[in-house]
Amino acid sequence: QAMGVATVDFGLLAGAAFPSFAQQQDDSTTGRRLALQLCSGRHFVAPGRRPPMSVGAPTFQEIARRPDTTEFALRNIIRTPHPIMPTLILSPAEADGIASFIMSLKRSSL
Repeated sequence: QAMGVATVDFGLLAGAAFPSFAQQQDDSTTGRRLALQLCSGRHFVAPGRRPPMSVGAPTFQEIARRPDTTEFALRNIIRTPHPIMPTLILSPAEADGIASFIMSLKRSSL
């Protein structure tokens, strides 16, 4: 019986440490929605959605394809104001969602 409890505990710990596929999908879907609302004025966020302003901002697909693009790096960039980008006040969950959406583009372009 002790072995069964340890297995359940490990499963719970693994679930907390590694988000499930469904959770990643939710984050990515929420991130896509936020990106379309907040970022599409400057970035080409998704197919069929052209930004109204041409400011030379990279497309989300280009960002995703960069070899140094990681979810950690994206979270930092999203939360840090940079040239031409308006100041956005995002919750950590919102920034994580946008980063997750961009990373989903990386996975889909492989």
